[in-house]
Amino acid sequence: MCGRFCGWAARLALALSLLLLLGAGALAWRLAQGPLPLPMLATLAQRYTPEPGLAIGSISLAWEGYQRGTGSPLRLRLQQVELRDAAGAVRQSLPDASITLSFARLLQGQLAPLQVAVRQPAIVLERSPEGEVTLSMGRAGPPAEPPPDSGGHDDEGGAVLRDLLGRGGGDGRFGALRELSISEGRLSIIDRQLNLTWQLERANIALRRLPEGGVGGTGEAELVLPGHGGTLPVRLEGSARGDGPSLEGKLVLPALEPARIATLLPALAPLSLFDGSAALELSGRFDAGRDGAAPELALRLSAGPGGVTLEGRRTGFADLQLEAEGTPTALRLRRLRLELPPVAREGGPQHPAPVIEAEGEARLAEGRWRAGLTLRLDRLEAAEIGAYWPEGVVPGARHWIVENITGGTLRQGRFALQAEAGADLSGLAVRDLDGTLRVEGATVHWLRPIAPLEGVGATIRFSLPEISVQVDQARQSGTALSSPGATIRFHSLDAGQEQAEIEARLRGPIPDVVNLIRHPRLKLFERRPLELKEPGGQMEGTLRLAFPLLEDIPSEVLRVNVQARLTQMRLADVVMGKRLERGTADLTVDNSRLRASGNAQLAGIPAQLQLEMDFRQGPSSQVVERIRAEARPDASRIAEFGLDLDGFVAGPVGVVAVMEKRRSGETRLSLTGDLQESRMSVSPFAWAKPPGQPAGARAELRIANESLRSVESFQVEAPQLFARGQVAFGEASRLERIDLSEARIFQGRFTAEARPPAQRNGPWRFRGSGPVIDLGPALDAPDAPPGAAASDSLPVLLEGHFDRVLLGPGRALAAVQGRASADARGVWREARVTGQAGPGGAFDLTISPAGAGRELRLNAANAGALLRAFDVLQTVEGGRLSVAGRWAGNQPGAILSGTAEMEEFTIQEAAGIGKLLQALTVYGVFDAVQGPGLRFSRLEAPFSLSNEALVLREARAFSASLGVTAKGSIGRRNGMLDLEGTIVPAYVLNSLLGQIPLLGRLFSPERGGGLFAATWRMRGPTQDPTVSVNPLAALTPGFLRGLFGGSAGQEPAPPAGR
Repeated sequence: MCGRFCGWAARLALALSLLLLLGAGALAWRLAQGPLPLPMLATLAQRYTPEPGLAIGSISLAWEGYQRGTGSPLRLRLQQVELRDAAGAVRQSLPDASITLSFARLLQGQLAPLQVAVRQPAIVLERSPEGEVTLSMGRAGPPAEPPPDSGGHDDEGGAVLRDLLGRGGGDGRFGALRELSISEGRLSIIDRQLNLTWQLERANIALRRLPEGGVGGTGEAELVLPGHGGTLPVRLEGSARGDGPSLEGKLVLPALEPARIATLLPALAPLSLFDGSAALELSGRFDAGRDGAAPELALRLSAGPGGVTLEGRRTGFADLQLEAEGTPTALRLRRLRLELPPVAREGGPQHPAPVIEAEGEARLAEGRWRAGLTLRLDRLEAAEIGAYWPEGVVPGARHWIVENITGGTLRQGRFALQAEAGADLSGLAVRDLDGTLRVEGATVHWLRPIAPLEGVGATIRFSLPEISVQVDQARQSGTALSSPGATIRFHSLDAGQEQAEIEARLRGPIPDVVNLIRHPRLKLFERRPLELKEPGGQMEGTLRLAFPLLEDIPSEVLRVNVQARLTQMRLADVVMGKRLERGTADLTVDNSRLRASGNAQLAGIPAQLQLEMDFRQGPSSQVVERIRAEARPDASRIAEFGLDLDGFVAGPVGVVAVMEKRRSGETRLSLTGDLQESRMSVSPFAWAKPPGQPAGARAELRIANESLRSVESFQVEAPQLFARGQVAFGEASRLERIDLSEARIFQGRFTAEARPPAQRNGPWRFRGSGPVIDLGPALDAPDAPPGAAASDSLPVLLEGHFDRVLLGPGRALAAVQGRASADARGVWREARVTGQAGPGGAFDLTISPAGAGRELRLNAANAGALLRAFDVLQTVEGGRLSVAGRWAGNQPGAILSGTAEMEEFTIQEAAGIGKLLQALTVYGVFDAVQGPGLRFSRLEAPFSLSNEALVLREARAFSASLGVTAKGSIGRRNGMLDLEGTIVPAYVLNSLLGQIPLLGRLFSPERGGGLFAATWRMRGPTQDPTVSVNPLAALTPGFLRGLFGGSAGQEPAPPAGR
């Protein structure tokens, strides 16, 4: 029975197998024709599923074994699948899904999807405030917080995601799932920790399980921009690993405007500053399993052309390459390359466009972004700065630099800045800036229209409060001036008024410096012109300028300062046509004043010079120019400056001259002279001072309209000399008058006045008066040496009135007044002098023209007093003197010939006369000289007077007791006597014998002689002459005296009458 049962069972099994095979074949054939709807399966699935509220629109089965081989899996397609909660709200929704099942697992009675393809799903990827990540389908957008009775968040999507992130092959429902594809879907990414939402539409995404676990995928979609910004095409690429999971993704936007995505993420906020077309690659990583984790993003941006807008100011660019990374609270700019657009140039070559590169970091803390940025600039043409520097950024410095740096190239730019802004980038402000920029071959107009600096090499330093330009070298256009270093500062840039300061070292020729500092733009010498003729030499100094950065800089706010060292300085026509050479000086010039001091040679005379000029406003009495000169020239050189001291001062003279010019145009000059080492003389008074004795002089001069108007005071002081007075000048500095208000020479005290010639070759006029004038040293002075000729000068006219005239110790004249004139050779042509010599001794002297020569008349009531006063004869007392003479010509040294007559005078004993009379006492002459002196009745002395000697011709003097004749010479220079003559005792008796008839001729004496007479001779010095008398001649009658050495043969003299 067992066998029959087994056989039946075998036949039944075979029959069932055949039926099953026939059914499977029929099913396979049907499935090959197309999907097989399985409505009963949909009903069973809804009835027996563990999830309440599940609704399945339809289920169909498909197999492609006939087309793709018998290994093709079964695909189950579900449509309109929804999962609702107890309240009826849709929790999950699948409009159209295709599931490829694992056949092996299906034979085991398990539905294990291998692939899932979803069409037009609405997927929401959400992170809760607690960090939990869920995946849900079916909602069009982010819902509000789930209702309290919903039982918490949906976790179906999270389960799917966890199964996908596993290594595969597990027991979970999706453990065998290898691929998930989404087409035409909508994806919402919600981060409730960061309060961010991204929307992707028309998403086509393919997710595949990775061999090492996790999932990776690619896709494309359209990114929905916030607001009404439309959509952007994007390419997607990403992966998820681990239980967290840890998400990585990449978002590629091939064409976009960066500002349109700036609000998608705080890290993208800086993109709002950009405009133009760009390609963006955004990659990120997010570890959902780590508490407090933030998305980590990386950004690659390629854009251009476009622009960057900062604080409302746009800067264009031709190309932009940006690489950045960060989190919502921290950013790092890895690379920024910004190529600026080239500047269009007409008719010239186009320069390469400048390129800016940058790196930096930014952090969001306490609601504010704080960023640090480092920038580099490769090159920029200086003339194109204005095209790239926004007008509103540091406008004052920008205007000055754009307008005044017109050539050269800027290179090697390095900048570091710190900035701060709100969380939404509002209130963006740069807090710190530090940068450098190299300039080569630049042209800088430091103050138009002054010639610019060329070939400038400099380093520019940038900071918030200032921009400084450190110039290495430069030269001024059109001149030989160069600058070995300069600094240009633009400061107070963060304050209300931007300021500029320029400090430049200058080196070059003095003419170029002079042209620079007196340029009308500086207005240093607008009120006081700086007149310099033929300046020369070298200068090295510093120029400083300060002014506000205004578009139009008025001169009133321009501050100028120049400090310079001048060497080898030369100037022409400094004073009276004289040149200044070999000068060394320190110069300081600013808006208020000019100061200069140094040493130089003025016409070859070493001098110390100081100059001050005051440019400030002030009253008419303000001193606007002051010059001080100190020198020690030889007195002979002073004449070259209009002050001829020849004959008065010789040798070195220490001179200090101080000139002060006032705003009214008046100029005062103070002169001080140190005459201690000088030789001084006043030849008319025979006054002299040797070197070494203290002496000095000073004068105050007044100059108006560049003309000398007066010497208001002058004073000369030396041993036995003092003079004080004034000098007046007329138009064109013409001398009018010299007044000596006080003069003291030796014992003299007087005043004097001198006037220059009123016409060409006219005389100088001198007038003097006073209580006393001392001519004693002048009379004692030796005469000029033989052969000395008077040099031509100008004629003089003298007038004087003096109470006393001192002629020597104990010798004086009184009440002297007169007038005299001399020609240019020093020859007295006319004179009229009167005075008093002793008691009752009035005298007068007259010189007057006579034909081709001159006549002299002298009358004196007291001849002895006059002769003693002039120290001619001290032995004469009383007498009346009358002198008549004539110069045959008017040439210097002409001989005066004439006759001197004197009456009723007495001769006291003198050395020579005493010796003569002693020799004659034996003949009774002794009786004639008894008493107070030898008295004469008359003297007649024909004479000739020259510079060498006084020559007497037949001079005779006689009285009743004695007669004397004389002839010969008296040397004026050597003081030697050479006289001879006759002495006649008893002169009256001897004369009477000559009147006897017939015999009178025999006994008649010669003229001036007598019957009995002696001849005499006197030779030797006047103080101690040698006297000889011929005694034989004394006893010989007159007709025989010639044989014995007498004077026979002369005509007899007429008898003296009484």
